[in-house]
Order: sequence, then C-alpha cells, then structure tokens
Amino acid sequence: MTLSITTRPTPELIELVGWLRHLRSQKGLKAAREALIPLVRRQPDHAAIAELSDWHDEAWWQPLAFGGITLERQTSEHFDFVWTIVLDRDFSSKLKQLPESLTPKDLLEKLTTDEQSLIPETNAIHWVVYRQGVPVGLAMLVNINFRHRIAELILGMLPGHDRSMSVADAYCASLMFAFNCLGMNKVQSRVLTSNPHAARLQSRLGFTEEARLRQELWAEPGERYEDLIVFSMLREEFLLNPTIQRHVRRRHDARLDAYREWPRQPLKQFHA
Repeated sequence: MTLSITTRPTPELIELVGWLRHLRSQKGLKAAREALIPLVRRQPDHAAIAELSDWHDEAWWQPLAFGGITLERQTSEHFDFVWTIVLDRDFSSKLKQLPESLTPKDLLEKLTTDEQSLIPETNAIHWVVYRQGVPVGLAMLVNINFRHRIAELILGMLPGHDRSMSVADAYCASLMFAFNCLGMNKVQSRVLTSNPHAARLQSRLGFTEEARLRQELWAEPGERYEDLIVFSMLREEFLLNPTIQRHVRRRHDARLDAYREWPRQPLKQFHA
C-alpha cells in the first residue's frame, strides 16, 4: 500500500482500513488520524469514511478522570504492572481475562494490540485504574456487542483499594463509558461465588442478579468447579438508580456524559 490511496476518487474501503492499521502500528494513532483528514474533506457524506474517522478520534485513547481515579487505556507501558497481576493467581483468576498460561511475550503482544486497536476491531477496551498517580487495578469492557448493545464489565482492584471509594468511582466511570460513549443498552458482570464481597457490591450499585451458572469455571486454587453469578444493569436502570446517580455527580471528565449511538454493526463494511 502507498499513500496514493488518499488521492483516489473512491478508495477501496477494505484496503483503506488495512492501510490505516499499518499506519497505526508503524507510526501511531496521530499519523492514521491525519491521513483520514483529506478523505473526510473530499467525501464528507461518505458514511463509512466518516465512521472510520470517528473511531480514530484520539479521545478513545485519552485517560478518563472520575472522582478520585483515572482510567488509562492499557498499553505496552503498563507491562510491569499487569505482569505482577498475572503472577498473583489468587487475584488474577477472579478477572477471568488473564489466563494462567499467559507468558511475558503473550502479554506484551496483547498490550500492543490493546494500544493500537479500535474498539470495534477487538470488541473490548482495557484500562489500568490509577489513584493519585499509582496503578491500583484493572477495568475492562469485553464481549462488546453493538448489534444487541450489550457488554461485560470486569473490574479488579488490588487489596487495600478494593473496599475504598475508588471501586465505586471505577464502576461509575466504566458504566458511563459503556452506556453513553458506546451506546450500550445492557452491561453484565459475572462474579464467582467465592467472592461474596463483589456480589454484595454489585447489588448495592444497582445490578440485578439474573442467573447462576452452575460449575461454570474450574478453580485451580481449590481444585474444584465454581458457580458464576450473572448480574446485569440496563441503561434505563442506570439513569434512574439513586445510588448511581448520586455518585455520578462526582467530578468527572465531560466526555463520559456524551451519548453516542453507533451502527449496530460498526465497521461492518470494512470486513472481508
């Protein structure tokens, strides 16, 4: 691929998205975003190019502040912190997104992908939670389904921070991002029965228990199967829940208030 793709009257979209991925990996997000500018100007009514430009907005990669915490999008710079979490099997097993077989090389590749990928490409977004400049946990929206507007929220805060206001801050920031920025209708959370504190917290925040998956996961520490409790929250419940709405009044990044409704299959036109 060459830069001439930006001067064609109507570039092939599959080729265009591949070219932009290459630019992101070689020169970074800024170069890919700037490469889209002439295409958007030349074809302002082209829905596919406009959507691709929206997803290359640098706002998706910028930190998000809420109350006493900041969500910083996970990158290769966070390798040391995330690797310490991987090594703490008692803690990381509760996150269900960090397999025990993960190697340092695998983790670095994963973090690099997180750093370069658009959300619709991975159907996920991963953050490191910071408090006063120190990483204290991980927050993730995974299995993002734009067609059905549903996503799964996974949050893990390190001991010493897991019973503080930072937990509610991280939950609220993640929920605002899911319901407003991504336009989700439902957010699910899956909690191990061996983690009753997390289950009680879900209920206090306004989540509803909707299912129990019996013997869903094999737990290495206890060498036994564990049940998973499935909690969920609908957007209408998020908007009306008094506990959540009181907490939402805490100082936060204005981007979390902006509601967007994306196509039910974003970037579909770029898939081969």
